[in-house]
Amino acid sequence: QSALDGYHVCIFAYGQTGSGKTYTMEGPDALDPETRGMIPRAVRQVFQGAQELAEKGWEYGFTASFLEIYNESLRDLLAGRPERGAELEIRRVSSASEELHVPNLRCVPVTSEEEVLGLLQTAAANRSVARTALNDRSSRSHCVFQLHIRGSNPARDLHCASVLSLVDLAGSERLDKSLSRGERLRETQAINTSLSTLGLVIMALSNKESHIPYRNSKLTYLLQNSLGGSAK
Repeated sequence: QSALDGYHVCIFAYGQTGSGKTYTMEGPDALDPETRGMIPRAVRQVFQGAQELAEKGWEYGFTASFLEIYNESLRDLLAGRPERGAELEIRRVSSASEELHVPNLRCVPVTSEEEVLGLLQTAAANRSVARTALNDRSSRSHCVFQLHIRGSNPARDLHCASVLSLVDLAGSERLDKSLSRGERLRETQAINTSLSTLGLVIMALSNKESHIPYRNSKLTYLLQNSLGGSAK
């Protein structure tokens, strides 16, 4: 409901490798309504809420995006193979705005839970995974699903815009337990540094510190607008 009211909303799945983060976010079987994860359930609730608000004169439009942050590089999980190799950058919408966006990130118009499930399957097939000592298919990247919401009520001349972010964080692993070597070692180090920065940002926000280290990682910089201010 907060997202429909114009507030940025962000939910994380955090934990060690194999703790069930991806299971929680996506569910084991997209075709079974009883076992669907948080992403399709949240989207369904948003669409239902939009239908109810339509009776009060509100009109909404939705676009969805999926990206991963792998070794501090952004990749579009909905792009075709050639485009997916291109690294994306985070930019300000304008010099006068604090809002951030990712140019060239594919944003797909969606109107139903089923359409989002199709995007979820595409993203899952493209995500970076690898075998580690702790998990045969360990997620080696942060996966960020974002539902971009724009609403208007012409009769009351009201407008709102928000982003619902659902983030499946890469598995946190201690280096001595993950038995990482070479590329896996670099991945684990990047993941742990990113997760550490996320913790520092949340702590700085809770302590109302004057400086928040958003720019210390791509994850926190991307989600800056969804972590600070009036975000939920």
